[in-house]
Amino acid sequence: MRTALLISSAYGWFAGLLAIMLIMAVLFVFIVLFALKPIKMDDNVPEQLAQKLLEKRQTELTIELLNNKENKEAAEKAEQELRDVSTAQKIVSELLAKELGVSAKKTYGVDSGLTAAEEESLEKGEKQAIEHTFGEAAPAAGEDGIKKSFTAKLMQAGDDVKVWYFELKNCLLCYEKTKARMHWNYEKFYVGKNNAATLTMRGKVLCLYLALEPQEYAGRFPVKASQSEAFKQVTPCLFRIRNEKGVKLAKELIALLMSDYGVLYVKTNHSIYALPYEDDDALVAKGLAKKQ
Repeated sequence: MRTALLISSAYGWFAGLLAIMLIMAVLFVFIVLFALKPIKMDDNVPEQLAQKLLEKRQTELTIELLNNKENKEAAEKAEQELRDVSTAQKIVSELLAKELGVSAKKTYGVDSGLTAAEEESLEKGEKQAIEHTFGEAAPAAGEDGIKKSFTAKLMQAGDDVKVWYFELKNCLLCYEKTKARMHWNYEKFYVGKNNAATLTMRGKVLCLYLALEPQEYAGRFPVKASQSEAFKQVTPCLFRIRNEKGVKLAKELIALLMSDYGVLYVKTNHSIYALPYEDDDALVAKGLAKKQ
């Protein structure tokens, strides 16, 4: 009887140890297959590690350049490194496209409304005067019965809004290949033929629309997805500019946007776009507003 109990106890211990070993084996397999999975190199890793790190560095250098305008030596150093990073981005993009079929093309920014004449104008880098927009369709009339253009709204905006507009327009035009096109309702900024950004007024608020995925940046920046048919297909990322902090964050977001296009911050644009106040009658006389 005693011998039988010992044997039974031994079998029990053996079964317990075997169960523990099986559990440990399962855990080991789980760790190898899942917990260590990020170590495995697949087709997406080169893009994530190379392209994303280069984009991040380009954005950091651009912000550094923006913040060191008065320090010539620091600005020149940042500009040179920017060119090196840009060259590396181009090489990596070409290698990824050739070896892995990975495309760096953006999904937003494609302006299907461009006419052949407008495309040709962008390719030639031609400047466009506000007078060119006078014949465009005007927005709905406001409470005062006057249809006002974007330019008219800016002219009647507060000084702080005008300064923010100057800063953001200058910032956008400091990037290579970037051109501005003023329309009745808004001002568009193109990189090549891509509508990368748009400035407009919603009520008394200056709004910046960018060719970025809103959800990707909503955690860090106060952006929202545009619900407007005029913007959500091309520049769906909406940033409402309300203060100086917003302008600073908007410049960082613009740097991220431009890194997607692979264009450099090449110069400091100190242009002043004069927008002196004009009353409604003067705006109507100049064609910047229309009476209902």
